[in-house]
Amino acid sequence: MPSPIRGRCLCGAVRVTLEPPTLFASHCHCESCRRAHAAAFVTWTGVPRERFALVQGEDRVTRYPSSPGAFRCFCSVCGSVMFTYYTPEHADFSDAAGTVYVPVAVLEGPLDRAPDSHVSMEEAAPWFAFHDDLPRYHAKTDERME
Repeated sequence: MPSPIRGRCLCGAVRVTLEPPTLFASHCHCESCRRAHAAAFVTWTGVPRERFALVQGEDRVTRYPSSPGAFRCFCSVCGSVMFTYYTPEHADFSDAAGTVYVPVAVLEGPLDRAPDSHVSMEEAAPWFAFHDDLPRYHAKTDERME
């Protein structure tokens, strides 16, 4: 069995673990992710809920409802976004309700896969130039963008 993938916030108050294998790794360009992370895009990975653990700092986690049924969870001490999840009735794409999404940047050590795509490209920051050959998708769908 592979070793757990550990993650922590900037100040170390909140710690998580993911049990591999992860389900994906992709760069998200949606406006919500860009604003929540103050970045051109966010690289996410995810695991089924039963393979995610909040191992320290539950009392330090603030859950922000960024859209109906979507909760961005961050450290109330340092502000690091630690994970996101969706309630079942509001999951707007396949398997979203059963997945916990974790920004790759909060993980310690290597991820079990490299990022393989860009999603929500229709919302990409116009000032960022891309220099890779990864596929680009509309929203969080299989609809490829040119």
